[in-house]
Amino acid sequence: MLCLGLLPACAGLPVLSGRLEVAVTPEVIHPGDVVKIVVKAPEGTRNVRGRLDVPGSPQLPLKTQDQGKTWTFVTQIPLEAVWKPGRYRAQVRGDGPDGSVLLGETWITAP
Repeated sequence: MLCLGLLPACAGLPVLSGRLEVAVTPEVIHPGDVVKIVVKAPEGTRNVRGRLDVPGSPQLPLKTQDQGKTWTFVTQIPLEAVWKPGRYRAQVRGDGPDGSVLLGETWITAP
């Protein structure tokens, strides 16, 4: 961390302590596809949200039904969606059971 000389100024920063396992299906997306995001997390994880690393992408809340171990989000890509072909990062973030920040990411491809 870059705050070594400024420890008092870093006191309010979140502690990063773990990874979230992220899977997106399909891995190659097309307009009209139904996309499912599944995140595996430590039990008790809260407030998992995700976004696609493109301008204007909102953070989307994921839902859990098993005490915060598995989180999901399902959506359909609009038929009129237009993007540059390439690889895009899908990022997720959650609050760990101990208050730490949990992060995860994976990549999807748009032809």
